[in-house]
Formats: sequence, structure tokens, C-alpha cells
Amino acid sequence: MSDITINNETCSGCGICTKICPYLILELNADLKKATVNEHAAPYCSHCGHCSAICPEGAITITYPGAAPIPLVADSIPTAGELSRLITTRRSIRDYKDKKVPKETLEQIFDVIRYAPTGMNGQSVHWLVIQEPEEVWKFAGKIIDWAVEVLKTQPDHILAPILPMIIQAYEQGSDKVCHGAPHLVFVHGHKDNPVGFIDAIIAMTHLDIIAPVFGLGTCWAGIAQIALNSSPELMNSIGLPKDHISHYAMMIGYPKYQYHQIPHRNAAKVTWV
Repeated sequence: MSDITINNETCSGCGICTKICPYLILELNADLKKATVNEHAAPYCSHCGHCSAICPEGAITITYPGAAPIPLVADSIPTAGELSRLITTRRSIRDYKDKKVPKETLEQIFDVIRYAPTGMNGQSVHWLVIQEPEEVWKFAGKIIDWAVEVLKTQPDHILAPILPMIIQAYEQGSDKVCHGAPHLVFVHGHKDNPVGFIDAIIAMTHLDIIAPVFGLGTCWAGIAQIALNSSPELMNSIGLPKDHISHYAMMIGYPKYQYHQIPHRNAAKVTWV
């Protein structure tokens, strides 16, 4: 049975939905001049919802198990200038206020970024959030233990030049792994998903971009992710499902300092052919 319902009373027969469906699930009935569902193709529906979103008459409804309500959105999209400023003023934050982010605020963010694109609309992205700052500190301590072992056994490791500084800082009470962030977010998915990493990075980028709208700052936790990738024990310690892996980690919290200028960046490297 299809998850797509078409209201024949309101369908105008414009055929737009049949043109945008990537799997040819919708057809235009020549006799009725109405859109219909090809029941043979229906099982391949990816639940992208494009047919219902594009229908000018609102005649198409698509539902499926697990689908959450559609979030409230503004009536207009940001201007080019607004979006440009949002992206260019975003900074990697490595100093945070001693203040937790309300769970409700993070839920608002996740409710929006669940719309980040995924391969074939697989919606494969999962999130794990360390909510307590004390637990973030403990996690950083596990990274320090890993770093100490790396220096002993892998002196040529790519992070070897900076690990002594990170270890020493932690021993002196300063976290240079998670930089004192009150929360740490992991994006994870099934280890055998061939596009899982790409889906995760796209979703994490959406989180990175939208966070400042809520007054938050972020930083990609590269050292933490390198450690997770090289240590199955460390990966298991964060409590993911057994068949899942962390694709990346990100710090998030309220920035301690505000940036007042946009720094220089290299010109875009584009080849036109």
C-alpha cells in the first residue's frame, strides 16, 4: 500500500508532481486527467515528500511511520545578504561561558536540521548529545589517556607534535580537547551505510551554520574524532548502538567572547570549463 494519498477533488491534473518524482511513482491518468499512484513503483518511494510540497493545490499527502510533524517556518527565505553574513561571521568557538544550553533550544535546532539532505532521502542521521559539562570533561580525559598511549606507541602520529601540550594543559586543569564546551554532540549512523559519512557531515554542517541564530557557538572536534576513529574502545565508550559509529563530534555552547570583524580568507579556487 502506498504512503501517498491524492485527493481527486482538488487535484487539477497539472502533472507537475509526475515530472519531479525521481522514481516515476506518480502518473497522469489520461482519462481522468488526475495524478495517480503507480502501485508497482510505490514500494520504491523514498518519502522525500517533494510531490506534496510542490503540489499547487495541496492535493497530495504523504505519510510514513516515524515521520515527525513539519516544523513552523518563516514566510520568506533569508536574503543573499543575510545568509552571506550568517556564514561569513561564523567562527570556530574555543572559549565558552559556564552556562548550559537548555535542552529545548537544542531540540529546536535538531527539529530544523533533520531536513538536511541525505542520500536517497535515507534520513540515516542519528545524534548523541553529552548534556552535562562534567561528562564532557570526563570524555576529554579519555582522549588524554589515548594521547598518552599514542605518544608511547606511535611517535610519528600526525598529532604527536601537539599532544604533549594538550596533555599538560589537561593536567593543569585546562581542557584543550573540548575547550570547556558545556556540551558535545556526536553525529552517528550505521557502520555499513555507504553514504553515512556524507549524510552526517552535511547534517553537522547545518548544525554549525544554524547555531549562531540561537546565540550559540560551535567547533568541530577534530582531535576527539581522530581518537574515536583509532580506538574501538573509545568509540564503544560513548554509548552508541553496537552497529553504529561516530562520524564526527562537535562542541556547542554559548561563546565567551564575541567576534567583531570578519577575517580574511583565500579567494575561492574555481576552475571554469
